Amino acid sequence: MKTLQNHGTHKNLLLAIYLLINLLFVFKYSVRISFLNPYIIASVYSLFFIVCVFYLKRFADQINNCKYFKTIFLSIAVIMLMVMIFINIFTDGPSLNTDRWSALEIFIESILQHKYPYDVLDHLSNTTSNLPALFFIGIPFYILGDVGYLQVFVFLALILVVMYAKMDNSKKTFVIFLLLFSPAYYWELFAKSDLLSNCFLALLFIFKWQQKYFNRLFSNHVLLAFFVAFFILTRGIILIPLSLFLFSEFYFLKLKSKIYFFLFFLFFLFLISLPVLTTLPDLSYTILHNPFNHQVGYAPKILIIISIIAPFFLSFRVNQTRDVFLFSAYIFSFLMFLAFGVNCIEEGFSANVFGNLFDISYFSIIIPCVFFYFLKVNTNQPKKTNSLLKRKIFTMHA
Repeated sequence: MKTLQNHGTHKNLLLAIYLLINLLFVFKYSVRISFLNPYIIASVYSLFFIVCVFYLKRFADQINNCKYFKTIFLSIAVIMLMVMIFINIFTDGPSLNTDRWSALEIFIESILQHKYPYDVLDHLSNTTSNLPALFFIGIPFYILGDVGYLQVFVFLALILVVMYAKMDNSKKTFVIFLLLFSPAYYWELFAKSDLLSNCFLALLFIFKWQQKYFNRLFSNHVLLAFFVAFFILTRGIILIPLSLFLFSEFYFLKLKSKIYFFLFFLFFLFLISLPVLTTLPDLSYTILHNPFNHQVGYAPKILIIISIIAPFFLSFRVNQTRDVFLFSAYIFSFLMFLAFGVNCIEEGFSANVFGNLFDISYFSIIIPCVFFYFLKVNTNQPKKTNSLLKRKIFTMHA
């Protein structure tokens, strides 16, 4: 009973975090509606969200027994895909006051032209902070003519995962509802941003890898080393869920297996970074112009250090893969809300929400964690082996 109560508490807390994040976006952008008070819009959004959650639960049986559920589900998915394509076509990138799309575009263009990418200016006269693996993620959509199509691809992947997940129709509806009811998600679409898509892809890897290699995550050392290296080289924050997911298992590997994995990991880090490494200027210039100066600029260094170290310890508390998504959501929330709170104390709430002193779009990294937590928690899966048995298993199999 205590486990169920704790589980219910986590679900409610994650929903509260989800609502709070989206309310920040409602506040920030509803001020553009001059004839309505932002607080009224935020209240309506909150009420509508609570009512929807209530009725989705109340009518769960009817949704589960709906004969046309798959048709309705696919119809909504197709409509949303078309909407996303139209958003990308009709959104004028250079007119946007955000440079996520142009930062990725100039990053890809620079590498294709064999130029060092971290001193090239985007359409807002900023330099890119994209890491090397984003070149490989973004280039198919760059070739299609718009890096914003990445969001369309990721949405399609999420729809397919949910559609084929072994869960009740009502649970599928709820998970997709979390995605489609999020103003933070729509901001990413209109901004042609790759941040949320990047996080979704990394967590999707964790979700699928656990399904394939349950309780023996290091069975395929080489392939795992590649994916870990690849996703770490998209954004530094991806280290947090990956550490939660893998470190406890890595700890119990034999020394030979650890070295074997680590050498392949370093090899793939080098291989994936090669397109950038071949353009490196001299050392002093590289120190001055590099992506890490930008990626750690939004939060106090002590918070970033705590957020990076904590997952290595919390990894031993992971009993099911849903815990990876749960702890990731909590760590990201700790990092973002505390950094935001410090900024608000120093400069005021309005200056940070309505002004440009704090980029609230970074809160979006929590949304994929909430999405995959509810996806995993509603999918019937056996528990991972607890940490007391891991040493014996990995001694036998590693």
